[in-house]
Amino acid sequence: MKKLAFVAVYAIRLSIDNVLGLIKSTINLAVAVRDELSDLNNAILNQLIANNLLFEPVVKNPRKSEFTDLVNLANADRKERFAEIKRTVKLHLKGHDATKKAAGKTLDFFFSTYWDAINEPMNSVTGLMSGMFEKYNVNDDVKAAASTIAVDTFITEFEMSNHAFDLVYNRRLANDAAHELSASDQKKSVCDSYNDFCSSIEQAANFTPKESVLTLFHKMNELCKTYHTLEPVAKEKVE
Repeated sequence: MKKLAFVAVYAIRLSIDNVLGLIKSTINLAVAVRDELSDLNNAILNQLIANNLLFEPVVKNPRKSEFTDLVNLANADRKERFAEIKRTVKLHLKGHDATKKAAGKTLDFFFSTYWDAINEPMNSVTGLMSGMFEKYNVNDDVKAAASTIAVDTFITEFEMSNHAFDLVYNRRLANDAAHELSASDQKKSVCDSYNDFCSSIEQAANFTPKESVLTLFHKMNELCKTYHTLEPVAKEKVE
C-alpha cells in the first residue's frame, strides 16, 4: 500500500506572515486532538508551540509599518491630483471656447491610456506614470495644450507627487526587508520544528493510523496544499 505523504511545502521559503499562518493553523489542528497523539508526537508538538511563542511576537509586534499610513496618504494625494487633471480636461471638452476645446481633445487623447491606469496596484502606477511623464515632457504639442487650459502646473505637481510616493514606498520596502531579516533566526527554528512535526504525523498516519490521526493528517495536508501555492516561484538560473 502506498504510504501517505504530505504535499511538499518549503516553509522556510514563505514570507514570515505566511509562516505564522501555517504554523498557527497547524498547532490549532493538532492541539484539538493532542490526547489522541503519541508521546513522541506531543513532545514534537510542544517544541513547535514553544518555538512559535518566540516567533509570533517578532512577526506581529511591528507589523503595522510606520510607513503604511504614509504610503496610503501619498497614493491618495497623487490619485486626487490626477483626478483634478481629468476633471479639468473633461470640462474643457464640453466648453464653448474652441481653442480650449481643441486643447482638451489633445490632452484627452494623450491621457486616454492612463485615465484608468491610476487604479492599478500602487507600485505599478508609479512606473506607468513615470513613463507618461517622459512622453509628456518631450511632446511640445501636449505641453502647449496643457498650458492653454492651465493644467500644466497640475501635471508638474502630479509628477512631484508620483516621485514622493515612490520614495516613501521604497522606504517601506526597505523597512519590511529589515523586519524579515530580524525574524530570520526564529523563522528557521519554527520551520525546523514544523518539518519535524509533519514527519512525526506522517509516520503516525502510516504506522499507527487511528481515525483521529488520519483526520489530522488530511487537514494538515490541505494546509500544505494551500501554502505550497504561496511559495515564491524560483527564478531560472542563468548560465
